[in-house]
Amino acid sequence: MHPAVSVIVVAYNAESTLARCLDSIVGQSFSDFELIIVDDGSTDGTKAFADSYSSSDSRIETIHQTNSGVAAARQKGLDSVTGSYSIFIDSDDWIEPDMLSIMYSKAVEESSDLVFCDYIEENGLGTYYRKQEPKSKSSRDVLSQMLVDLHGSLCTKLIRTSLYKNSGVRFVEGLNYCEDDCFVIRLLSLGGRVSYVNQGLYHYDKNSNENSISNRWAYRPVPEYALFIESIAPYLDTPELKKNLNNRIAGIIKKLTYAPKDRYKECRTFYRKHKKALILSDIPLSKKMFCILYFNGLRFVSGLRESYQSNH
Repeated sequence: MHPAVSVIVVAYNAESTLARCLDSIVGQSFSDFELIIVDDGSTDGTKAFADSYSSSDSRIETIHQTNSGVAAARQKGLDSVTGSYSIFIDSDDWIEPDMLSIMYSKAVEESSDLVFCDYIEENGLGTYYRKQEPKSKSSRDVLSQMLVDLHGSLCTKLIRTSLYKNSGVRFVEGLNYCEDDCFVIRLLSLGGRVSYVNQGLYHYDKNSNENSISNRWAYRPVPEYALFIESIAPYLDTPELKKNLNNRIAGIIKKLTYAPKDRYKECRTFYRKHKKALILSDIPLSKKMFCILYFNGLRFVSGLRESYQSNH
């Protein structure tokens, strides 16, 4: 008998948060699930934590591998699932006790391919409720939203396992920036039915694990941004989707103006390749001009950043 839901947790040096994460999964009111923990070459106590859980619960399997990056680790987990639906939970986060029950019930009730839910962001400034309501039940319509105002994380999305297994959609090798965003965009391009649960069932902790990918953007190679754009562009085939892609690229270019000085040359290369997207984007003209001046050698404008940011 296959379980109803497969839960995948990728962990790298997460000993300080892993127990909280796993306890929130094991303690679910819904019991028809399997839990696959992928230890991506951790050097702390993560391996021992994971093994202790898998040895005490037959629903839990632990996979250990040499450090290969988040995309490869996620794919390793997906290759091992047997459930009708699948969901990822990050090792530094946790979920509400009824999350699996609520999302699986919605999936069955509406024969959904993807089920979205809201999430709660925990950070140093406080706790914030984040809505994730799709504007349509058509996945092609939701695809446009993914580039604008929906969080790309797989952790707030229950996905029919056959959707990616039958289509061959996989994580892009070497992509450790927005790898889940890319994966979801590819899935949505296939078509299918989207449902939504109007509840904050996932807790996204932005504070606790300094090894989390989301906390290390400045240390990722700039070519990963290019790989992300190259990986999603073929799936964005309408004027609206292309416009939103330009806005996403412009956002990356603006973000690269904050990169360390030793990254300037490769950041400028990315800017030059995607300058047209910046110009065609909807971001304010003042921000476009700032990026153009900065990446055309006038780096002194970065000294005006505080005034620029506060006034624009």
